[in-house]
Amino acid sequence: MDLFTGLEGQLTKMKINVCETTEPFNPRQGEDYEFQVLVNPEQIKQKFSTVFDDDQPDGTTGAELRFRVQKPQSFETELVFDGTGVIANDLLPGSNLLGTKQVESVDAQIERFKAIVFKYNGDTHAPNLLQVQWGSFLFRGKLKDLTLTYTLFKPDGTPLRAKAKCVFVASIADSLRAAQERSESPDLTHIRIQKEEETLPLMAHRIYKDPGYYCEVAQANKLKSLRRIPVGTTLYFPPIEKNKG
Repeated sequence: MDLFTGLEGQLTKMKINVCETTEPFNPRQGEDYEFQVLVNPEQIKQKFSTVFDDDQPDGTTGAELRFRVQKPQSFETELVFDGTGVIANDLLPGSNLLGTKQVESVDAQIERFKAIVFKYNGDTHAPNLLQVQWGSFLFRGKLKDLTLTYTLFKPDGTPLRAKAKCVFVASIADSLRAAQERSESPDLTHIRIQKEEETLPLMAHRIYKDPGYYCEVAQANKLKSLRRIPVGTTLYFPPIEKNKG
């Protein structure tokens, strides 16, 4: 599957959800924890970076690169806020009934957005941990930079349209990072994020080479349903010895 949803099929809007700060870090639901974009972004720019030591003695013509660290993945995108009424907000009541459109001011849209992605959380003493999802694109991290550009105004100066340039940086708990950095083996604990069109038996087959372990995985994760696992759910695949005697 391509990274992003294809041009054909049902329109899917990008969503940004606040995540739990403790394992399993699942996205929270409700208007206070979710922001759906008005218009899907035109592009997403991803960045991957590896840092090496390249010191070399004087008088030499080269050096062996020595790995130091891989920096967290990041991505950059631009979102649109519109208060002209040309674009309906699907989340507002009456937005699509009989052709009517509920108009929310640009200032109100931006405040809702900032409350989710930017506002300091007194409980965690940091901005919210976020999950960004659009089709098969799934990213978990925090907002690093936010730049607002207002592009259209009423005669009295009220903004009618704005663009938000956003830079998100991946954030992963130490426990998950340590598990992911260990070598691939059915004797080790594995962490996976549920994606679209992935099934529990398929993931069990990839890890244990046996899809029959999916029931034990479901039990270990206390799943209520095997068919309706929300996209973005963190799943734990324990060592195979814990499942089979």
